[in-house]
Amino acid sequence: MSKARSLTSVVVLAAALALPLPVFAQAGYTGPRGPNSFLQNLETVGPNTQRGKADDEVIKEAKTRFADADPRVRVEGLEKLRYVANQTESTEILDRGLNDLDVRVRIKAIDVLGARGVNEVVPLMSQRLFLRQTPAIEKLHLVAALGRIGDARGTLPILEYLDEASDKDSRGTAVFALGEIGDPEANDKLIQIVQNDTSGMVRRLAQEALEKIDGELPNHRQQQLEAERKKELEPTDEKLSQLRALDAQLEKAKYGEDTH
Repeated sequence: MSKARSLTSVVVLAAALALPLPVFAQAGYTGPRGPNSFLQNLETVGPNTQRGKADDEVIKEAKTRFADADPRVRVEGLEKLRYVANQTESTEILDRGLNDLDVRVRIKAIDVLGARGVNEVVPLMSQRLFLRQTPAIEKLHLVAALGRIGDARGTLPILEYLDEASDKDSRGTAVFALGEIGDPEANDKLIQIVQNDTSGMVRRLAQEALEKIDGELPNHRQQQLEAERKKELEPTDEKLSQLRALDAQLEKAKYGEDTH
């Protein structure tokens, strides 16, 4: 690969991660094999900096940041809740984020709730889709979050959103989310889109959504479960072998020479 082409790829990837909009049309749609890449393009996910910290400590930090007057700090506080195991307290704070006056904070709450798969917020998210005062970008994130959660109660709201969506990014996000939910109630609409949508990208996404619903393609949740199952079944000696190989690589990088 030439240096110019490599630089172009880095720039495209950086733009996809930085923008709070689906940028698959500009960055290039890579098909169904990527791990939930379509919905990941819709949000900026920070690194997991919470490893090794107790839930209580993380939640305390999140509460402190969420009480800040700066919406950017409140966004950082909500992001901290992405990986904590305490469902009750994290959801309580995220629920408050859904009602924040700043759209950036609401979007972060939506994204984290979707990533955590919090089913109890599905009715509220569905309701927000039909409020006139809900900004278009917030609706887009709501649709994506409903897809991540995978609750069939999100099917009808997304179908109704799809009827009103005029741009291909919104339609693409909606049909992808329907595939992630996997509810056969969406089949008729998806078939219509495959046959009639003006965007080739949206037609491809709709076809893949149908294949996910029919079980021909795995959705993101199925991929996660399969990865967890394989991890649980991985033999102990294989895990130790991988750790030894990793240690050897770290030693080599540290001393700049082969170690045996």
